[in-house]
Amino acid sequence: MKQNYNLTLILFFILLNLSNVYSQIVVNGEYGIGRTSPANSFFPELKANQTASLSIGKKHNSDLAWSQELNHPETGLTFEYSNYGNNQIIGSSYSLLPYLELPFLKSKIKGLALNTAMGVSYFDKTYDDGANWTNKAVSTHFTWSYRMFLYYSLFSNSNLKTRLSLGYTHHSNGHVKWPNNGLNTFLLGLNFKFQKEKVNLEKDSIISSLPVKFFSIRTGIGQHSLSRLENKNKEVYAVALSYGKIYKNTYKVGIGLYYRFYESYYDYIKSEGYLINEEYPELKKNAFYNSSTYGVFINGELLLNHIAFEAELGFNIDKPFYKVDYRLNDEKYIPETNSYEVGTLGGYYNVKRFVAGKLGLKYYLLNTKNSPKHNLSIGASICSNLGQADYSELALSYTYCLK
Repeated sequence: MKQNYNLTLILFFILLNLSNVYSQIVVNGEYGIGRTSPANSFFPELKANQTASLSIGKKHNSDLAWSQELNHPETGLTFEYSNYGNNQIIGSSYSLLPYLELPFLKSKIKGLALNTAMGVSYFDKTYDDGANWTNKAVSTHFTWSYRMFLYYSLFSNSNLKTRLSLGYTHHSNGHVKWPNNGLNTFLLGLNFKFQKEKVNLEKDSIISSLPVKFFSIRTGIGQHSLSRLENKNKEVYAVALSYGKIYKNTYKVGIGLYYRFYESYYDYIKSEGYLINEEYPELKKNAFYNSSTYGVFINGELLLNHIAFEAELGFNIDKPFYKVDYRLNDEKYIPETNSYEVGTLGGYYNVKRFVAGKLGLKYYLLNTKNSPKHNLSIGASICSNLGQADYSELALSYTYCLK
């Protein structure tokens, strides 16, 4: 389906990582039990969440810059099954995620590790306006999947580590279809790490401390669904310019400007939707401008050869239509009248309208280990408003390094 094109791209990224997991294999088996938070009013009662996962990865012992900087981390793939404690309404999910695990607070707490992963999930139950209307968490079978866990080693021998796990998982379709309240789960469990061979680390080489300056341009196309009554996938067109520095061939940090145009906003204004005529007729005066967003951002990437994990924090200078978007998505169901009532603007809106975010994966055409002068990358990201999904994006970027 069209709305899943960027999730398919994530699977492509995952397959690219497979070439790194077949030497010095590390296998993790994990079981966790926890609680999934209610996603909406009238959300069904849930029993305990139970999650089982199998991870296959590689402990990086090379002298590459990023391996040294991250204290010789582990990367690989996690296959995860989760049952949410209500088979009839919420069902189960099946996830595939590339992960990164690295020592955490190594100098202070021995045996502590941080594991983060991002990928795709399949849900066997989804929202239905008739038969399954109380599940406003998931409305598409395929969703984004994110997990972050802390592991603490309880005891170990030469081949096996038994670890306590504490973490959080999140699922969202990236706002490509309404509703999309998402699922948030907190888990406590046990992790069993099996490593057949003891890893002999290569002697660390000296990493150049001189940062490399870069310019970058990014163009993207995303998909966004406006609201319950405007529940069609429409495009978001984006462009961004940035300048920054690459530190130790591992950390890419930049600042820049972005512009986005929302087709769903434009169509709602031109069709004179309910809130336009009733409360915001001024938006009709310049529909194109009022369907756009302008802002500044700071962006960070963790460069792992061809693969990069990306995070971005933005500030919307102007997003005129967002007051309509916010109210449409904050509507409440009134059971006494069997009707919906649009939301109102308040203090939370006054913060949320300014804060934009992005989280995603990228694949670089050329290996980033030597910061090549010219490089292209393709990436899939979930974009947000103060942590809540806004749209899903597929982007093409060009980076020029000043060398």
